[in-house]
Amino acid sequence: MSDIVELEEPIGAGHELRAEIRRVSNRARARRLTISRFMVALCVLALAIAAVPLVMLMYELIKLGAPVIDKTFFTTVPATPTLVAPNATGGVSNAIVGSLALNLYASILAIPLGVLVGIYLAETESKMATSLRVVSQTMAGAPSILMGLFAFSFIVHDLNIGFSALAGSFALAVLMLPVIIISTEIAVRNVPNSLREAGLALGAKPHKVSMRIVLPSALTGIVTGSILAVSRAVGETAPVLLVIGGGFTNAWQPFNPVSALPLSIFENAKSEWPSQRAQVWGIALVLVAFVFLLSLTARIWASRKQQVRN
Repeated sequence: MSDIVELEEPIGAGHELRAEIRRVSNRARARRLTISRFMVALCVLALAIAAVPLVMLMYELIKLGAPVIDKTFFTTVPATPTLVAPNATGGVSNAIVGSLALNLYASILAIPLGVLVGIYLAETESKMATSLRVVSQTMAGAPSILMGLFAFSFIVHDLNIGFSALAGSFALAVLMLPVIIISTEIAVRNVPNSLREAGLALGAKPHKVSMRIVLPSALTGIVTGSILAVSRAVGETAPVLLVIGGGFTNAWQPFNPVSALPLSIFENAKSEWPSQRAQVWGIALVLVAFVFLLSLTARIWASRKQQVRN
């Protein structure tokens, strides 16, 4: 009997110990769940607060901008209101064409160079690569008007090209470069090293591995970064304000003065005519819609490519 009693006592103690551990674990779990729910509620509240100005802005844009948008808004050039026709503001086809030309030329200048520099930074660890990385990160945080001043000094003044689409494209290209370089470097660095090692093990040269294995694998991130850089450049006013001159015709030529949607907003907002000030909301709505479509296209394309890869 004594042996049986000696065996029963440890079993009872073990049950009590497990029960105590369970109670302590349940209390800790309940505390963690309470804290987690509280933090989730704070995040939802912060999201709602952050969304308020965005929703209000979009509401004002649609409310005030939609009524001024019609067929002539996209197909005619600007007109000057008169006392006889105070609402004769015309359209903004010159600004739309100018914005497309500026961003096309800027993309041609910035994307190839930015991608090459980003690949170089990702594939090497030299002192030059470190210096270029620091410069690109500094440029990414610099005020955008500095790009306009640089383009004015170098293109308009020193090279004597004058106010033109080329000068504006150069300013936007300098603005886009840091974004493309940084996004390309991150995309290339995210490629698994096993792919590089497999290419080198097969006898391929390092530059062949970079161009034929690493670059296609990082193409999704590179294209996404490039599209986001273009979407940023579309809405910039300061870099182009000083150098494109502003034109009232649908000009594509790189050496001619052109207009742009941000410049039209800047000019019309100062007008003494209420009709031109009202047109600002329509231009802003078109600009926001264009930037939204670019960003949405980049994200949809990236997500689909990721699904195909997986």
